[in-house]
Amino acid sequence: MRAVHLLSPLRPLAVVLALLGASTAQAGLFGDDEARTAILQLREQRSKDQEDLAARFAALNAQIDRLNRSLLDMNAQLELLRTDLARQRGQDEVLAREVAEIQRHQKDLQQGIDARVSKLEPQSVTLDGKTFQADVEEKREFEESLAKLRQADFAGGLSGLTAFLKKYPDTGYKESTLYWLGNAHYGLRAYKESISAFRALLALAPQHMRAPEALLSISNCHSELKEAKLARAALDDLIKGYPDSEAAQVARERLAATPPVSPTVTKPASKSSKSRG
Repeated sequence: MRAVHLLSPLRPLAVVLALLGASTAQAGLFGDDEARTAILQLREQRSKDQEDLAARFAALNAQIDRLNRSLLDMNAQLELLRTDLARQRGQDEVLAREVAEIQRHQKDLQQGIDARVSKLEPQSVTLDGKTFQADVEEKREFEESLAKLRQADFAGGLSGLTAFLKKYPDTGYKESTLYWLGNAHYGLRAYKESISAFRALLALAPQHMRAPEALLSISNCHSELKEAKLARAALDDLIKGYPDSEAAQVARERLAATPPVSPTVTKPASKSSKSRG
């Protein structure tokens, strides 16, 4: 009984301790659950964050892919533009060459036309101080005949000039043609015909540039014909008509070096001849 009595005061303490132990265990149990819950929540949040991050990376990669495709498309378009531009430049170069070729061809055609037209159109000619219009063929024929004279082909030159005057009676070359006809006859020693040609020039154009030379040539022809008086008369006419010409100076020198021709005196018949009569 005493033992029971001794244990009685200890029961409340045991009960308290038991209650405390149970409370502590329960508190520990509740603390583990909250931690486990927090860990699970953290894991869920981490998983969710990782999923969001992965989604963002996926979206970013998709955007990058789209940008890459866009860049590739742009590069392809740029390449097409470069190709088109190169093709266009090539076409422009071809067109430029074709235009240049057409222009050159047109220029050649125009030059050919101008050359053909110029052969048909009269040309301005200046000869022996006279300017006039002459056809291309007319000019060619005169120059060919004159070239023969300059080569001492007097017969060929005479034939050509004579035919020329018949073909072109009103030619602007007429005065010069007469002058060279006189020289052609002189070269062939046809002095009378030469004088006629020179006289024709003086009658047609007394103020012509070749007129003084024509008179000097007339004097030469008379000298060749032994017609001294007529030769001196031609020199006198030259000096009077063209005193400032070079031919007049030659005439003066020639007259000074040539004694005057004495007039022919008719001798009277002698008495003996009369008695014989």
